[in-house]
Amino acid sequence: MFVQIVKLKLKPDSSRELFIQLTEQMVAYLKSRDGFVAYELYEGVECWSDRIVWLEKSYAEKGLKEFSTTELARQVMSFVEEDFISFFGRAVVTA
Repeated sequence: MFVQIVKLKLKPDSSRELFIQLTEQMVAYLKSRDGFVAYELYEGVECWSDRIVWLEKSYAEKGLKEFSTTELARQVMSFVEEDFISFFGRAVVTA
């Protein structure tokens, strides 16, 4: 499995509910992509984090590249502070 994990903050005055609605639309989009496995969104006290799981790196690269060109991606990113952290990697230990 290949994952992307993102740590982010919402911009001040962003609508939490609208961000979640857009994220649900993003999940529907991701489910239509080859190699997509799972998505999770976490809300913490100071930040949010999400996790996208793909079968392998090539699916992740293609899926994320295609998504980044959509209007939906622009809308989702309009809620996110620019200093987000994104990690890509392969699972080496799971339980």
